[in-house]
Amino acid sequence: MAAAILLIAAGGQSIAADNGMVIDPAVNLAALSAQRDKTASAASRQLGLVQGRLDGTRGLRAEGRNIHSSSLTIRFTGRSKEKSAAFETQHLLAPEKERRTRRGGVWFAGDVTLDSARAEDPRRSGVYSNGVAFGGDLRLNPRLLIGNATGAAFGRTGFGAEGTLSAQSLSNTLYGSLTTSRDTYLDLAIGASHGSYLDGQSGAASPFSGNGSANQFFGQARYSRKLERGRFRFRSYGQADFQKMKLDTSRRAGTGEPTSGSASSEQLNFALGIRGETSARMRKGTMTQHVTVEVSRTTQRTSAVAEGSAERAMTFSRSRSGKVAARTGLDWAISDRANMRAEYSLSSVMADFHPQQKVSARFKLSF
Repeated sequence: MAAAILLIAAGGQSIAADNGMVIDPAVNLAALSAQRDKTASAASRQLGLVQGRLDGTRGLRAEGRNIHSSSLTIRFTGRSKEKSAAFETQHLLAPEKERRTRRGGVWFAGDVTLDSARAEDPRRSGVYSNGVAFGGDLRLNPRLLIGNATGAAFGRTGFGAEGTLSAQSLSNTLYGSLTTSRDTYLDLAIGASHGSYLDGQSGAASPFSGNGSANQFFGQARYSRKLERGRFRFRSYGQADFQKMKLDTSRRAGTGEPTSGSASSEQLNFALGIRGETSARMRKGTMTQHVTVEVSRTTQRTSAVAEGSAERAMTFSRSRSGKVAARTGLDWAISDRANMRAEYSLSSVMADFHPQQKVSARFKLSF
């Protein structure tokens, strides 16, 4: 990993505000970093929603069919679990009413959250989404499907000690899936997004206001093959993802002249993995045990230039990192309306093995 930071004093007249307040270039760099993280997260979420759509149509495509579907979830988050709820639109399509089609299908996916946290922290959003998507696709033949999806993400979080950062992004993704045999497939997706950002803080020692934008291209290719050995099912996969973005930001302290910054980022990720699972009939429902192991490698290059009221900062970084991850768990489909899921995961970077562990469990009852 390589990184560099350079500070250069600005020549000529200072651009401090009339009241003496100044913008440190570190504030512009922090804004660019936050914008970069949110832009990358929105692209990953969009690709994940598209992948979910493709996974849900594979069996039907082999039968020469397609389907309309919705996995959009509206969440209501209260101060406790007892005051929280979720409305899942997939239940509007009961199994006996699924509208299977010969070729075309439309779909919705993602989630929108209504959160009461804003009552305690005014910097938080009352309504936000980490990603929603609406798409349509066409099965050209039993092996080939093409489609297009439009997505959005929005929300507001804290920025710095007392500031806020509001983000909105729109994206469009073209995707396709080729089933090379009944047990193998190749998925491709490529898209672009535009994000806009507003940030600032007031009532602090150094109040400021700012805005920014981000333009991004992203894509994904995934190949997978399924193997079966008796009661055990295995699916190996290889995946490549890329993201390339350009960002800019501008902010003003008080009534001073605006300062600006710009950045670029490129990221390429390769992953290889295998998932194994087996299912058993229980007295109530079906229990599926699964294990997944994945090895990935990421290459990233970023650069940024940011002005301050009296200084200019330039940063450059280039990194290569490897990661290994494993998870195991069980899914218990108790009935059509009740299921339970438990999972244990472990992951670590390869260069410095410090494992991060996570245990999760969820019980879901639909009515």
